[in-house]
Amino acid sequence: MAIKVQLAVDMTCQSCVDDITQVLNDVPGIQSLSISLPDKRVVVEGNAGPSAILKALKSSGRSAVIRGTGSTAEGTTGAAVCILEQRTPPYTRGLVRFVQISTDTCFVDISVNGVSDGTHRASIRECGDLSDVPGSCGGVWQGASEVGAAGELGELVVGDGWGEACFETDQFAVWDIIGRSVVVSGKSSGSGISSGVLAGVVARSAGLFENDKLVCACSGNTVWTEQRLVDQGRLL
Repeated sequence: MAIKVQLAVDMTCQSCVDDITQVLNDVPGIQSLSISLPDKRVVVEGNAGPSAILKALKSSGRSAVIRGTGSTAEGTTGAAVCILEQRTPPYTRGLVRFVQISTDTCFVDISVNGVSDGTHRASIRECGDLSDVPGSCGGVWQGASEVGAAGELGELVVGDGWGEACFETDQFAVWDIIGRSVVVSGKSSGSGISSGVLAGVVARSAGLFENDKLVCACSGNTVWTEQRLVDQGRLL
């Protein structure tokens, strides 16, 4: 089932629109896209992960920020995000997006950047206490799953510091996991604290067309400048 991803993309002319169209046409899984030059808005539909779409635009030199995600199905709403951070600067190292695409199915998109290469394991934990990660997050959330733990998100293979995975699951819905934490760590790591552990709390996020601002009211920066500062670890 397809999802929609809304992005704010810095563009000034029809040449920008043509370049963006060419870049996104090369991303596997994109079924359709619409671009509004006056609104600096791109809406993509398909089964491509939001992280893959964003990475393609940034790799082409474009400044882009995801503004909302949602399902293409009528009457299905619910989206959440979890910012994955480490204990030392730069803190932000990844993101997990959850989109409810039907009553029984949730789309999960995980991406990490700047972490050690190898196989990592991601999981939703019982609580959102980040005071002493990973122990304070509790065990892997069991949910109502009859086969294993509902919170097991599987393995994430990282190469050259970058790793991503996207999949659909019927083990939970967005509204089941708000306030819980997501932990990503090396596959072989035990319960002890590791410098490679990433964690964050799951929070509700904007749906489609719920956040169209291009300038931050707090700093006066554009959303693209704000995102660059986050990427550089200078805005927390």
